[in-house]
Amino acid sequence: MSHNRERRGRSPSFYARKSAEMTQMAPIIRNYRPEDWPDLQDIILRAENFGPEFIQHEKLRIDVFTRNPEFGTVLVAEDPVSHNSVGFAAVQYGWRALVIESIAVHHRYLRKGIGRELVEHIKKLGAEHPNADVLRVDTGDFMDYAQRFYESCGFKVGGLVSHYLSWHNDQIIYVLRLKD
Repeated sequence: MSHNRERRGRSPSFYARKSAEMTQMAPIIRNYRPEDWPDLQDIILRAENFGPEFIQHEKLRIDVFTRNPEFGTVLVAEDPVSHNSVGFAAVQYGWRALVIESIAVHHRYLRKGIGRELVEHIKKLGAEHPNADVLRVDTGDFMDYAQRFYESCGFKVGGLVSHYLSWHNDQIIYVLRLKD
């Protein structure tokens, strides 16, 4: 039986204990498996920058990258103690760039280095990718916490798109050079 099925019905205090235990251990970064979807769906539903309106789109992106690995990959951060999927990143292989399309961490595991571990793993993927010179990620201009996070990971502002997708906000484009 998978870990995901075994976890159903566990109390919030169980996850709080496991989250506290994880502060001492780095997450396991691995490729997505279909049985991760219930955990990732929960992460998406609870994340500040996602929510219910993103479920279908994220599931489609994960399915596309899983069926077509030449387009991208989905990484999962797994708690080494509880084996919960506690974060994920969807990375598209673009022209001369790896693009972080999505990155999210379970709300009970925030500020434990999981997002940073995912980014570090993506940097390694990019350094090894024959066609990637830069790593790119976009975030809304209103998402101060995301801006601070990307800058702390070494990203630099590379551009700004005004009124992105008619959402009445600007998108900040962050880039990180992978190769000289």
